[in-house]
Amino acid sequence: MTAMRTAEPAVAFDGVVLAGGRSSRMGTDKAGLPWRGRPLLQHMRGLLEQAGAQRVLTCGPGADAQSLPDRQPGLGPLGGLLTLAQTQPDGRYLVLPVDMPLLTSGLLRRLAGALADAGDISCAMFAGHVLPLCLRLDETTRAAIGELAGQAPRMRSLHALHARLRSVELAVADDERPCLANCNTPGEWQEVQA
Repeated sequence: MTAMRTAEPAVAFDGVVLAGGRSSRMGTDKAGLPWRGRPLLQHMRGLLEQAGAQRVLTCGPGADAQSLPDRQPGLGPLGGLLTLAQTQPDGRYLVLPVDMPLLTSGLLRRLAGALADAGDISCAMFAGHVLPLCLRLDETTRAAIGELAGQAPRMRSLHALHARLRSVELAVADDERPCLANCNTPGEWQEVQA
């Protein structure tokens, strides 16, 4: 079930950057692309910190304590969520891809706040977008992620996860739409830098 909301107050949450993809369409590792003087991964982690994340994790390769390498590679974003579900405690997690550099901390706070007073809602996202999302990690979401991970590739999408969970979609204003630009190709990367 999907409902429409506009905004709610911020709540405690942890941040997660999904950075475990192959970046095949980009032709190079997106996490290392330079964005305003630092690697894109650092920029995205910084956005989560600015938005108020208590801690920030990275789902993908890495050698530091905040890195969570995919336990089941090849599942795309769902693989990062599966690793999160298998290794982290219950709570609220604000999850964003490494390739949305125009996101703002204000948009992220609004998304995190969407679960504040909604005990029956498990997932929040912006209308028309599967990422970023705010996920209430609990027994229900763990089960849904685990079930989808075992499905055929065409069935294990974030769309399918949203459909299985009680979700809320936040309205996106026209001036906010550019902030949700996703960079998968060199051309898209050039566009966001213009």
